Amino acid sequence: MYIRFFLPLLLSSLATLVFAQKTAYIPAYLQNPNSTDGSQFSWSKTQQSDNFTLIWGNTVGTDPANYPDPNLAFAPAAILDTLEQIYAAFRQLGFADEAPGTNLSQYKIPIVVYGTWGPDGAQGFANGGDADGVIGAFWVHPNALHDGGVAAHELTHSLQAQHNIDYRKAHNLEEVWRRAGIFWETHANFMRNLLYPQFVSAWGMDVYHLETWGDWKNTYENYPLLFALLESEGIDLINRLWRESDSEEYPLQAYQRLAGYEQAEFNDSLYHYARRMATYDFNYAKVGQYFRQYRHNDLNNWLPSIQATWSILQRVPGAQPTRYRMPIEQAPEEFGYNIIPLYPNADTCPIVVKFKGHTDANPHAGWRYGFVAAHPDGTLSRYSPTYRLDTDEILFSPAAGETQVFVVVMGAPKDRITTDTSNDTWHGYPKHFRFPYELNISGALPEGFQDPVLFRAALKTDNGHWHANGGGWVQNTASVAPSVFIGPAAIVLGNSTLTDQVRIDHTAVVQDADISEQVQVLDNAFVDGGSYSGMAVIRRQAFVERSTLSGQASIGMRARVSNYRLSGDIEVGGDVVVYNADGDCDNGVYYRLTNYYDNKFLECDNRAATHPDNLDVNYPVPDFSDADMAFECACACLALSATAPQQPTQLRAEPNPASSQLRLYSSQPAGSQGLDLVLYNALYQPAGRCHIPAGSQLATLDVAGLPPGIYRLQANGDPRAYQGINILIQR
Repeated sequence: MYIRFFLPLLLSSLATLVFAQKTAYIPAYLQNPNSTDGSQFSWSKTQQSDNFTLIWGNTVGTDPANYPDPNLAFAPAAILDTLEQIYAAFRQLGFADEAPGTNLSQYKIPIVVYGTWGPDGAQGFANGGDADGVIGAFWVHPNALHDGGVAAHELTHSLQAQHNIDYRKAHNLEEVWRRAGIFWETHANFMRNLLYPQFVSAWGMDVYHLETWGDWKNTYENYPLLFALLESEGIDLINRLWRESDSEEYPLQAYQRLAGYEQAEFNDSLYHYARRMATYDFNYAKVGQYFRQYRHNDLNNWLPSIQATWSILQRVPGAQPTRYRMPIEQAPEEFGYNIIPLYPNADTCPIVVKFKGHTDANPHAGWRYGFVAAHPDGTLSRYSPTYRLDTDEILFSPAAGETQVFVVVMGAPKDRITTDTSNDTWHGYPKHFRFPYELNISGALPEGFQDPVLFRAALKTDNGHWHANGGGWVQNTASVAPSVFIGPAAIVLGNSTLTDQVRIDHTAVVQDADISEQVQVLDNAFVDGGSYSGMAVIRRQAFVERSTLSGQASIGMRARVSNYRLSGDIEVGGDVVVYNADGDCDNGVYYRLTNYYDNKFLECDNRAATHPDNLDVNYPVPDFSDADMAFECACACLALSATAPQQPTQLRAEPNPASSQLRLYSSQPAGSQGLDLVLYNALYQPAGRCHIPAGSQLATLDVAGLPPGIYRLQANGDPRAYQGINILIQR
């Protein structure tokens, strides 16, 4: 069993003596006098502290602090002092394990300074790992050592490698995270941010929150989940992920196993993280404050965050105007989530949401969802209960001082984690299970459907106008012909030039682009720079930058295309990332392209939608009917139809509205032990309770002393068997 060492102050002097006895370790390649770097090694170009050996080459000589080039000059003593402070913090956090007999208890960690070995010597910015399988080590350029941020990240990599050397090998475990290497980077940034919370960023999760957690496109920025685990489970569980995971295990599988959660409990625990993301509700070292500030800045300035932070619903065509669906490309993947801001109506009614998930999308489809309210400064006010039913009607009344309300929905596989060694995070959009759903919303409008003046208001400066053809907003620096249609929620920015029959509609945004002929930019697609002509279409959640499109080229779903030429009848979709210095393609259908780092090109080989890489593991889902999505009794129903009979359900209350006493009916299943009922007020505080005994169908509840308003009656038992109902109490 691993034991964390929290060294008391009284033992600090003894600890220093122990650490001072460590031996300097010089990597084998630096001991080879016949290599470029090894030929330069000498002890005169090293400096040591209790736990580290700093090593550099001939370029900066024996006095690097006074080297004339500021890009290579560094002060060894100051660097080692910072490293010792970081190391002491990591030791206190339980991640630096110096148990007797470990290599870490015997050797100092070598740090090799890049850029000091001449033009043929070691070059780079920063990377960490181990030296010869003996001791953790890292390599770093002087420009990366101006503060402790990079050093903390790379030291984490060194200590991660140390777990393979000192713990896993001793317990006959193979190297950690062989199939989920991205967790190395996520965790390294997390450990850095524990010490330097000002270095967090919001863009990573704000852009990629739909993805399966740990998706390769967000390698470095997945760490908010670890902050949630820090607050809910403690740092020791995070440390155990490195020591006790199976070599082929996916990180969330290891978390579930080590925490001992059944699937339903595990889904709840992940949702408690997801709902934090509406307000970045993290208290550790004011890290939430930094997250919120960076999100605020990104929503004012950075198009990818503006596009993706808040999920945009679509109205269901031909249905009631309060009905919305989450487009399939924005439906959350496993443990991905949507954050949907709501804008309450100016009345006294609560917000009522009818949720219905598409259980026919795939065999694993399940959800967690609920409300989040925030104060004007963006900090958390409160959470609603967590809901899990495939179909439910939930309500929420904002309290005084709560100026922001969100619905947060997470994909929660009902049976097991589906991301594993056979379907890891490199498999791409068509191979990831998604969890689509629909909402009927009363008492509020969702993001994108509020007054256009208020939608993405930060982009609508005084330097703009409303376009006559469609009513969308155009910055005055852009040139938009009268024949161009700009929808009321669409935006054109920068030095864009739009001519002919171009259509920019729904919540699309265009910046600095030349668009002509019959091009369409639709849905929540964004275009930043480039030239677009012909009958090209960019739609759904696509993001296109500095590209050239012509012919009938089509980009959709969640594709991201940069610096590319697309023509002919090519279709790019899925979560394809096309990010090349140069490239072109004029045919084929591409929904999956996972090789991002090697600058891989589209195959351009006439593949079809039926190509094995394009086949979706999810089934098409038709829209629900109005009857499926009808409210049991929403705000307008309760307020305007006080005498309307209650819809028959498994729970029934009479009279409704009520003033003094409720009669409660239920048809209990065979073998029932009775039914406990709880009446909640609009703040989700219990306001009354009663019990329907086994074998009975009737109970009464006194409500004479309760204030008027809308209440929620729910069974405090098996949530799959009984649906809650809304109760109006009036005098």
